[in-house]
Amino acid sequence: MPEIALPNGVRLHWREAGDVTKPPVVWIHGGSIEDSSSMVSDLEPFATRIRALFPDTRGHGLSERFERVEDYTYSKKAEDVLLWLDALGIARAVFGGASMGAALSLWLAANAPERVRAVVSISGPPYAPLPDDIAWWRRHRRLVEAGRFEEYYDANVRLRVGEDALARLKARPDRYVEVLGMLRRHSVASLLALLDETYARTEWLADCGRIRCPVLVIAGAEDHFPTVAMSRRVAETIPGARLHVVEGGGHFPNRSHRAEVQAVVGAFLARIGV
Repeated sequence: MPEIALPNGVRLHWREAGDVTKPPVVWIHGGSIEDSSSMVSDLEPFATRIRALFPDTRGHGLSERFERVEDYTYSKKAEDVLLWLDALGIARAVFGGASMGAALSLWLAANAPERVRAVVSISGPPYAPLPDDIAWWRRHRRLVEAGRFEEYYDANVRLRVGEDALARLKARPDRYVEVLGMLRRHSVASLLALLDETYARTEWLADCGRIRCPVLVIAGAEDHFPTVAMSRRVAETIPGARLHVVEGGGHFPNRSHRAEVQAVVGAFLARIGV
């Protein structure tokens, strides 16, 4: 699993799969407790068609952590990703991912359009967090302050994907230990900074109107943030964007309905010549 020290001093780790001679696809994990390890399976069917790149953005996985909220903004994460691609000699790529990674892909398409060939946004929210979610964080922040990361992790999984999904994860003890181990790489201060930034974001939907590359928006019908209506507004804001709704899907339909999502992504890649 390679790692690089970027020109801005940030240490960034990533995973890679596929064919280095094929078009690059940068596939980015969700925020909060996520990292690149949860994303690799999404692109397995396309291994002969693409060079798949899965970064751990700052504060996630094995990449560098910070203890200030301002070090976790989309602009900081985007700077890292673009410097990393520069180091790999990649001028332009397809971007995509889930949740925060999808939103970061949209942010890059709006703010660095020359670097983005196309975007696949799965549950990507260019929105401020919902008031109920902010209240949830205020109630659960004390767990992180006390260093009770495991309890926070379980509560976050319940919020995002439900009790059944948490039970399925715990039924795979090796994987559960692995993800908790990644979370434990944080100090209390660095995890608080990462999460405080997450719940302090503001809406930037209007910026998506600047996007001119092909965009596929995928939404889970049962997701509470972003809701299908929110994802539809994203697709309507971006000229020419397509929306696919996964019936029965939650916040991560790329996991719960992987075959359907892979089929839709595969057709989109074919349409853009990948």
